[in-house]
Amino acid sequence: MALDLDSAFEYLNKSFSARRLSHAYLITGPAGSGKNELALRLISLVNKFPQEESLANVISENVRLVQPESKSRRIKVEQVRELEEMFHQKANKGSYKIGIIEDAERLGEQAENAFLKTLEEPPLNCLMLLITAFPEQLLDTILSRCIEVPLMQADSSIAANEYGDRLRDLLQGIRTNGQVSDALKMARAFSDILKDAKEKSEKEEDKERKLESESFAKTTDGRWLKDREDYHKAIAQSRYLGIRSDLLEVLISWFGDALRHKKGYTRLDFSQQSEFTLNLSKGFSADELMKKIKSLEGLRDDLGTNVQESLAIEVSFLEVFANRQTG
Repeated sequence: MALDLDSAFEYLNKSFSARRLSHAYLITGPAGSGKNELALRLISLVNKFPQEESLANVISENVRLVQPESKSRRIKVEQVRELEEMFHQKANKGSYKIGIIEDAERLGEQAENAFLKTLEEPPLNCLMLLITAFPEQLLDTILSRCIEVPLMQADSSIAANEYGDRLRDLLQGIRTNGQVSDALKMARAFSDILKDAKEKSEKEEDKERKLESESFAKTTDGRWLKDREDYHKAIAQSRYLGIRSDLLEVLISWFGDALRHKKGYTRLDFSQQSEFTLNLSKGFSADELMKKIKSLEGLRDDLGTNVQESLAIEVSFLEVFANRQTG
């Protein structure tokens, strides 16, 4: 179950106070969920110094930060080995040796395998924090040796990107008396947003693949490069699925805000668009809004299977955006 930032820190604080702090935590969550903030709070807690504003500012004799570097944006095995050396140095009395791996999904295969040894045989008074929005890209052997602390999406930053903005703009034009043609138009517009997101993800990852190929073409065989091509395709698909998942949450939260208006709640996921969700709430009963939310949740579940994407979207959008049938 995903936690908000304060609840996640409370959980870690209790573990520390009870002397049950693990040697390795996997801090996960979408962009804007507070992953770095949680790491900063925990570092301040265990090493008893004022909280810094950024991970770069906590680097010291006892704290190291590992990030992707080089053109390929990978974390290299040499960086991991340097981190391991730091762990085996004596810590100041009452302090932890802390290693932070930011964007941990960017660990290369060699780096992941090298890091496993430290996870399996951690030195005393060491703390490893792996931060990632894509834990599914890490080796299962690493995942099984860390305690995951999943953070929920912050209210104000659900799909806080160009695709989320486009979708919210689209939703502002919902007609409460929409016809089939309106629903199909909405489905096409949503599919266009997804198409643009997928194409951009593929282009960005292909750019990284080409840089990697140029760097290693003369030092490795073609089979390895083909495997890396498949790897980059998988990464692009993973990133696209993450964007699609966030956009589905926007749809669900939009109608959720309308339902909150209906029931008198003041906390909204999209407070800046409250004018539009309030108008939406006036056009439907609570039961009708619940039915629309359930349909969108069903779409989210269906897209997790092998269903044809555009068809599933069209069917769900007809249920959600087409005019109510009257007897």
